[in-house]
Amino acid sequence: MKSMHSILLGLNVLFLLACFVACGPDRPDSILSDSEMEDVLYDYHAAKALGDIASPSDKYKVTLYYLNVFEKHHTTEQQFDSTLAWYSRNPEAFDKVYQKVIKRMQDEKTVLERSLAISGQSGDVMQRGDSVNLWTNLPMFSLTNHPYDNRVDFLYTNAVNFEDKDTLHFNANFRYFMGKQSIGSSEAAVMSLSIRYRNDSIISKLHHIYGDGQHTLTLQNGSYGKIREVYGFIYFPEQRENRILLVDRVSLIRIHAKDQ
Repeated sequence: MKSMHSILLGLNVLFLLACFVACGPDRPDSILSDSEMEDVLYDYHAAKALGDIASPSDKYKVTLYYLNVFEKHHTTEQQFDSTLAWYSRNPEAFDKVYQKVIKRMQDEKTVLERSLAISGQSGDVMQRGDSVNLWTNLPMFSLTNHPYDNRVDFLYTNAVNFEDKDTLHFNANFRYFMGKQSIGSSEAAVMSLSIRYRNDSIISKLHHIYGDGQHTLTLQNGSYGKIREVYGFIYFPEQRENRILLVDRVSLIRIHAKDQ
């Protein structure tokens, strides 16, 4: 009897589990998982933002931005649309995914708002604090190998808020797409950061970007005296293929030393 009772109990448990699974959303194998859809949606919105700020002559790039998102996440527009259709029938599941996307976008928005709090087209620094983002240009943009569209420069000339022992971090996230060949040394994007002092001494760092990902250049104010200007650039040289470079999450963080 005890054995029969155990069997009946086991069958009841299996029945309840089967009901639970049946009551949950039936997700076909071809549909992206929640975590996959979250990542795609996040980058999809970044691509849309790039498209929204593109000039009329650059509108042709918008489709390329979206294609890059699908390529990056090893999916297709058809699979993305099918997943959206599945989520439309399962709104609770979609809401959970989208709340995570919104949280990530809000975290990014905090960084952007700090950039917008700094005024002046010439790069004059209007904000003080132990740590501040000095970047005043657009935090995301695309570059091609055309001479009119292959470089972004920056210059900050107001030394009022630069102090001894300051540390500067120049950050940017890079994504190549449309190219099938490996990136050679003459084709790699370049990011540069320099400090010029009032005595005309200069310290600099330069870094070549051979693949996708986040990159940082760091300079610490040395013993050369007062800073005259901070400047740098991101440059995309001539390519063998019609490759495009997307740059986002750009920031220039200045950190005052705590012992000052």
